[in-house]
Amino acid sequence: MTNNQRPQAIEVRGARVHNLKNIDIDIPLGELVGVAGVSGSGKSSLALGVLYAEGSRRYLEALSTYTRRRLTQASRAQVDEVLHVPAALALHQRPTVPGIRSTFGTMTELLNSLRLLFSRVASHVCPHCGARNESTLNVAAGLPITCAGCGKEFHAPGAESLAFNSAGACPTCSGTGIVREVNRAALVPDESKSIDDGAVLSWGSLMWDLMKQVCGAMGVRTNVPFSELTPEERDIVFNGPAVKKHILYKPKKGDDFAELDFTYFNAVYTVENALAKAKDEKGLKRVARFLKEGPCADCGGTRLSAAARAPHVRGLNLAEASAMTLDAAVDWVRGVPESLSADMRPMATNICESFLDVARRLLDLGLGYLALDRAGATLSTGERQRVQLARAVRNRTTGVLYVLDEPSIGLHPSNVDGLLGVMHDLVADGNSVVVVDHDVRVLKAADHLIEMGPVAGAEGGHVIAQGTVGEVAANPSSRIAPFLTDNVSARIRERVAEPQVFDLGRIRMTTSQLHTVKPLDVDIPRGRLVAVTGVSGSGKTTMVLESLIPALKAQAAGERLPEHVRELEAEGIHRANLIDATPIGANVRSTVATYADIHDELRRAFARTDGAKAGGWKAGDFSYNTGRLRCPTCDGTGSISLDVQFLPDVTIECPDCGGSRYASEADAIRRAVKAAKGKAAKMKVPDKRKAAKEKLSEATDQGGGNISLSLPQLMAMSVDQALSVTGDLKKVHARLTTLHDLGLGYLTLGEPTPALSGGEAQRLKLASEMGKAQSDAVFVFDEPTIGLHPFDVRVLLGVFDRLVASGATVVVIEHDLDVIANADWIIDMGPGGGESGGRIVATGTPEQIAANPNSITGRYLR
Repeated sequence: MTNNQRPQAIEVRGARVHNLKNIDIDIPLGELVGVAGVSGSGKSSLALGVLYAEGSRRYLEALSTYTRRRLTQASRAQVDEVLHVPAALALHQRPTVPGIRSTFGTMTELLNSLRLLFSRVASHVCPHCGARNESTLNVAAGLPITCAGCGKEFHAPGAESLAFNSAGACPTCSGTGIVREVNRAALVPDESKSIDDGAVLSWGSLMWDLMKQVCGAMGVRTNVPFSELTPEERDIVFNGPAVKKHILYKPKKGDDFAELDFTYFNAVYTVENALAKAKDEKGLKRVARFLKEGPCADCGGTRLSAAARAPHVRGLNLAEASAMTLDAAVDWVRGVPESLSADMRPMATNICESFLDVARRLLDLGLGYLALDRAGATLSTGERQRVQLARAVRNRTTGVLYVLDEPSIGLHPSNVDGLLGVMHDLVADGNSVVVVDHDVRVLKAADHLIEMGPVAGAEGGHVIAQGTVGEVAANPSSRIAPFLTDNVSARIRERVAEPQVFDLGRIRMTTSQLHTVKPLDVDIPRGRLVAVTGVSGSGKTTMVLESLIPALKAQAAGERLPEHVRELEAEGIHRANLIDATPIGANVRSTVATYADIHDELRRAFARTDGAKAGGWKAGDFSYNTGRLRCPTCDGTGSISLDVQFLPDVTIECPDCGGSRYASEADAIRRAVKAAKGKAAKMKVPDKRKAAKEKLSEATDQGGGNISLSLPQLMAMSVDQALSVTGDLKKVHARLTTLHDLGLGYLTLGEPTPALSGGEAQRLKLASEMGKAQSDAVFVFDEPTIGLHPFDVRVLLGVFDRLVASGATVVVIEHDLDVIANADWIIDMGPGGGESGGRIVATGTPEQIAANPNSITGRYLR
């Protein structure tokens, strides 16, 4: 088959995933394809729900049944036909959080090269006499080393023997670098209480209450304040032996006494015993309050055994080399071959090149500030996603479809060029790349652009523009076009003049060094929108999330400031609210209506109807979690999971309730409501029953603009639709209005909250705060523009404006230039990441930052 005969595009026909409207579209192969659109318009449904789902499923179906049983499989997408789709890999917006044994070095496989380097070219220590022996080619040849000190032979450790996940692990901490020990201060937090009054918390929550009496039988006074106990009595409480004591026990209920022989468990052993028996997260949670974690004393937190730390290369052992940032490690590795004898250099150069090849892409993606031994779980979402992307490029595949979900998350504008280089490399290797993103610089770099819309939710799911960037920019139907052509003003909110920035007061914080952040002295203007900026790793999170928020909360609670916060002046601040992008709710039972505190009001309203009273239905019966009116087939979840042997579990909409979560009896209980003017006769009400699958039922006009609705129908409405029929329910209407003002009018009331995007979750969390006086509050947002279209960013800025107008101080950790340009005050950190950052390089208005030559952020504001 010639090039001209090969398929040139993926052909999608009849795609109906989520809100996609039966779309037909051709997506070019072998190109960088950008997918744009407002939040909720169907971008991810097309890219992940159709292209990735079908590409990965078809590849897996080519494997044997035996192999498929061991893999997580995707179900078939709701689409009529997809032709010419390659095997697909996805880099999700929220990569999984690595386990406790994972580090930046293991995630990137850089440690594999380092271990091999230390195994093959290091100077090794003789296990017989402790003498250090110079590097030799015998190690690579599998031959023993003859010790220059004692003359005995020994074999050098292999790369596996230097791994903290196997033979090289520290025996004390099992290669985790941390140890858990009982925090005695947490066992007795209030020494003014007596043991009888519950001074020893571990006995009260982890052990039988009668341990107090056993303690008394051990000779400890249990009726005096704990502070008055003698050192001997305290020792018995914390360290007493496990001996049996005869006690007279009186149950709390009843007057009978019982004689018991009971073994004494001291306060410390009680916790250790509970920790050993904990088999799940719930059990660990009960014990966690009595524990403290610290670095392992034997390995110093390096995770490695003494033997694994013995080999030296260029004066460092493996633990010391792993503690370097990637930037520093690259410089160090480059110098390794020259530090060795001539015969060792070819092998060392080969190993070093493999390390540097992997490191190059990580540096391009702006990750040079990360230390190789940095715990994987502490990496941000954006950092984990970039690690995934670098790994994909390193594998040098060809003919693969890569679907990237917002890879620019967490990237400073200065790092976007590196990201674009990585994506173009994937295309140059013969792959196809589909990238869902909102960053205009990423979209402008695409060979082909697809725009979904025109709006979010039920009214979205259409392809509104497609073609080259120039063609989309010239399309009058496109909503992204003005941003592609720079025809939109970045300044959209009225900022306070520079001389008045601090007129409402200031929050002053002084800190000592923490991590790579140097001692800081920072002023934050009150009642203003403040942006904290800087490249990845510059110290934004440490300053705001690890210093400012904990200090404000501690001061408001009358507690001690964190140790590294030397001083805090924040008079009158009583609340510090962190609004982040973590998912809301753990399962599908949490919905928009329940989280926004709307569902309870609706249940009470329907319980007051004549139909409910006639049937004896109470407000609690309308709960789809526990009520009698929930669907018995799906137990109120709206879906059921089918176990199909040798195939992935299939989750389908409940056939009985049609996804409404309610039993058919709930349909008969209807409430007459007055629709907004002009809407009663035409209003279409969602009906999820099986009999009405192919249409929307017309609401009946009962005269005077009244229509009749059931609760399942109301829960299937969007926020904006529900606004027009809840005017008589003041609390519900007010809360729906708030959701509309937050730009969430397209969400349906019954939508599961775990399925919301990060940006949607942040705005929903804000719903309960809007409309209040906020002069005593600080709101901190951690990258709130994640997942937001430039139009949605403008809605978000309107939300910030309303918070500021109510007196709140709004602090935003952000890379989005539109948000930064609209801030009243900017605190720019850097200049670089890691050790080369951690300082405040510039503060001021956007104009002052743009004019500051020391600010990297300022270059992109000009």
